[in-house]
Amino acid sequence: MTVHILEADNIDFRYIDGTKALKNLSMQIPWGKKIAVVGKNGAGKTTLFLHFNGVNRPEKGRILLKGRALEYGTRSLKELRKTVGIVFQDPDNQLFSASVYQDVSFGPLNLGWPEDRVRAKVAEALEKTGTWALRDKPVHFLSQGQKKRVAIAGVLAMEPEVILLDEPTSSLDPFYSGQIMALLDEFNQGGATVMISSHNIDEVFAWADYVFVMNDGQAIAQGHPQDVLSDEAALMRANLFKPWVLEMYQGMLAAGMIPPQPVVPRTREQIIGLLGQFGKEQTIIGIRVQEVNNYEF
Repeated sequence: MTVHILEADNIDFRYIDGTKALKNLSMQIPWGKKIAVVGKNGAGKTTLFLHFNGVNRPEKGRILLKGRALEYGTRSLKELRKTVGIVFQDPDNQLFSASVYQDVSFGPLNLGWPEDRVRAKVAEALEKTGTWALRDKPVHFLSQGQKKRVAIAGVLAMEPEVILLDEPTSSLDPFYSGQIMALLDEFNQGGATVMISSHNIDEVFAWADYVFVMNDGQAIAQGHPQDVLSDEAALMRANLFKPWVLEMYQGMLAAGMIPPQPVVPRTREQIIGLLGQFGKEQTIIGIRVQEVNNYEF
């Protein structure tokens, strides 16, 4: 099996207005992992995703899928999009059918699947994204958050090996954000590679197996979330901040309140549990445990 399912090999890309969005970018995406790409607006995240799905074509360098360079003929691109699905940040760029059900079924039907399989996969995707009740609703009557979930359902229904999601939880409330991230976990546990771009550093820290930081069309840091999101120099270049949970944990260590843990906490629940082990009345960085329980982030 190829170690990297997707790879950008020294790619450059310039938009028609002259903006150079990617600059000699190399990036290797490990098979079967949960990958996050973070960076400020204009860093090149969306442009990179469009290269991995064949929408954009590099002016220099190449994109590889399973170790083979992409080709850009109609047949090759159709095969690529069976393997690599993409959910755009703005769902209005993705939804076009009259109803939700028609939109989600469009991709599976184009794959030539039997009708009973299409119905089963569409129903499953709608249920998982909480949009089954919307199945007969016209797409243009949906809220932005509903459109986002329907767009995700449309890609999940095709069962690609790789799913790219550009800001998948933007415009979603905390409940549906949590549902979508749990759904991406489930999709990954089924063997798929899941890659997101995000500005939500706390979400990325809790979820990802591997993180890339992009700035000015290049990858400036990569690795395990704990290592990459502790790199203050890289975060500063990318206009990002350290995850709240990581700041809390490092503050507890610095104050001598706890010994180093064998596994660094990565979620709100884990840091609350760690605080609870060392006395619920202790105050750390000006925040009591009860306040942490009530903290929204």
